[in-house]
Parts: sequence; C-alpha cells; structure tokens
Amino acid sequence: MLAKRAASTATIIVFGFLLVLAGGWIYTIGVALILSTAAWEYVSMFSKGGYFPTDYAVIAGTFLTALASRFESPESILLVISILIMAVIAWHILTYSNHQQTAGIDLAASLSAIVFIAFLGSYIIRLRFLPDGFYWLLIAIAPAGISDIGAYLIGSVIGSHKMAPSLSPGKTIEGYLGGVLTAAVTGYAIGAIANVTVPHISGLTGLIIGLAVGIFCPLGDLGKSLLKRQFNLKNTSDLIPGHGGVLDRVDTWLWAGVISYYLIRAFFM
Repeated sequence: MLAKRAASTATIIVFGFLLVLAGGWIYTIGVALILSTAAWEYVSMFSKGGYFPTDYAVIAGTFLTALASRFESPESILLVISILIMAVIAWHILTYSNHQQTAGIDLAASLSAIVFIAFLGSYIIRLRFLPDGFYWLLIAIAPAGISDIGAYLIGSVIGSHKMAPSLSPGKTIEGYLGGVLTAAVTGYAIGAIANVTVPHISGLTGLIIGLAVGIFCPLGDLGKSLLKRQFNLKNTSDLIPGHGGVLDRVDTWLWAGVISYYLIRAFFM
C-alpha cells in the first residue's frame, strides 16, 4: 500500500506541476476535469446511501463554474453558480414524484455539492490568474498536498493520540502537528525560491500562508470524512491507487485555495 501511495503521489506531483506551469486554458480545463470528477464522487456517496442527487447537473455545473473562474470578474462565476442553483432546484421539483421519500435530502445533497466542490474549487483556478499566480498557486496548494504526506508519515511513526477517533480513526494529533510543520516548511521553501525572481514574495510570505494552510485545511478532509462515515465508505472512489478517490486528494486543496486567495489579496498584493 505504501509503494502504491508513493507512486501515485509522485504522479500527482509531476502532473500537477506541469498543469500549473502550462497555465491558461490548459490549466483551467485540467482543473475543471479534476473538480468535475470530485463532484461525481461527491454525489455518488449520496447515491450509495440511497439518495438521488442530480449528478449530471452537478458535474456539468462544476465544470462550467471552473471555466467561468478563468475570467477576472467574479460576476461570471456568480452568474454560473446562480443559474446552476436554480436549475438544480427546478430539476428536483420536476422529479419530485419519482423520489418523494428522499426529495429533501436529494436537493440538499445537490446544493451542497455545488458549494463544496464547484464554489470552493473555483478559487484554485482564480489563484493561478492573480499577478504572479504561478508562485501563489504553488505556495497555496503544495503545502496542502505535502502536509498530507507529512501527517501520514509522522502519524504512522509516532502517532498515538487520536485527533477525531469517531470521525477519522487514523488521524492523530502528532500527525496533525507534523502536517502543520511540513506545510509551513514547504510554504517557506517555495516562497524563498520565488523571491529570486519575484521580490515581493519571500520565504516569510510562504511560511505564513503555509502555516495557515497546514492549520486549517485538515478540516476539509474531516468534513469529507463526515460524509464517508455517514455512508460507511472507506474512500470516495478507487480511482487513485493507494489514495482512494480524487476528492480524497483535493478536499484540503479546496480549503487551501480559499484561505490563500484572501490572505494574498489582503496582505501580500
């Protein structure tokens, strides 16, 4: 399992870096496909639990929201999400007679997918198109990914105090602190490298963002774990060997995108 996890991690890192490096529409479409896959996994969890969210609308809407995030004005994102929300509500009204016993939760599941995946995921794209967005995105997302690895390794070696035993039994306080540390170090390293060509980005800048990401982003993972426990699932899918599903990997990125975007806009631009 560790070998599969390591191989998948290396593939994710290489693919992700090339996608970020490409930028433009290649990056946008690539992330749109990733988020759409995560949206599919999200609604699939509810489907396995006996509910009927509207998968096609959520998946297509997530993809279109991601494309709209390519543009600087937030109005494009708000327009797509607003239309998507109304379309989802209309769909569940029209199909009410088919699933009367679960209709309320079906609608809630569809709407929550839009908020959790499409809306939060839009910040991962918006970060890339900030001035110097290549470095800002790396400073935001890399600590989230590396902190997962740090938490897993440190928790496996010295973890003994359960962090949330009823929600995510494998997570320990030691692993969490290890994840925070690796996120901070990763942010600092990328900030220091960026400083060579972008003077207003520094190691301290990366350290602050990486620390914030490391502290708060595990909540994204625990929020997803709440749903997995609800439906007695180990992973959101089996698409990534050793890791589970796409949502199992991007859950912390969704939080990292939002947190980093507003930290950067408020203090570092």
